[in-house]
Amino acid sequence: MPNVFWAALGGSIGGGLVALIVEGVRWFLNRPLVQCRLYPGFTIQRGVKGRKKHLFYEAANRHSKPVTLSSFGLAYERKEWGRLAIMPDEPYYSGYQLDGGKSLSQQIIYQSLFKNLRDAGRRPRDLKYVWFGTQSGSLFRNKIEKWVINELEKEFQKINKRR
Repeated sequence: MPNVFWAALGGSIGGGLVALIVEGVRWFLNRPLVQCRLYPGFTIQRGVKGRKKHLFYEAANRHSKPVTLSSFGLAYERKEWGRLAIMPDEPYYSGYQLDGGKSLSQQIIYQSLFKNLRDAGRRPRDLKYVWFGTQSGSLFRNKIEKWVINELEKEFQKINKRR
């Protein structure tokens, strides 16, 4: 009789551990995961001559679980310098639900970023991360690519020479 008890106990513990591992892997694969990206570009408006340089912030949800984004911006290389938060465009003030496999793009003009950097005594090369925050308090961030920093630094110097 005791052999049956130990066999049953061992089987139930083993089955429970397998279930925990399977659920852990399932959670890991379906957890919210937002890929953040920053890149320069132009906007062209119909009927308006010329192009304006913009910075585009892109968040892409790589997994199936939806995420509600509420803020985004840039972070400096040193934490004590803080972060730059950007106000989202009109429809996204209260949050935007980013479903699995979808992306969201926001934009600001270069001069707006440069003014904030100048006011803080910083330069584009002091920036390190682009980030998106959720209403639940999670923060997703990715490193800004070197070529983007170099492009921003070049434009920042051009504008400062004109001053």
